[in-house]
Amino acid sequence: MSFAFQIGLWLLSALVVYLLRPKVDSPRPATEDKFSVPKAQEGAEIGKVYGTVWLKDPQVVWYGDFTSSPVKASTSKK
Repeated sequence: MSFAFQIGLWLLSALVVYLLRPKVDSPRPATEDKFSVPKAQEGAEIGKVYGTVWLKDPQVVWYGDFTSSPVKASTSKK
């Protein structure tokens, strides 16, 4: 087989793989609805816990920031 034929066959197979690849959905930003975080109830006690314990009825007063930001890689070389 000639070298040009092999290159052509490689390009054809690369094109077929590109056209048959699965379509990827773009990621959606995280919202509060996607997480199951227990909410604080008005008037309920918020206990102090020292160490690691399992609580039957946790009272979460604040839980993280649900915004997302794209990850950018630094391309500068020093």
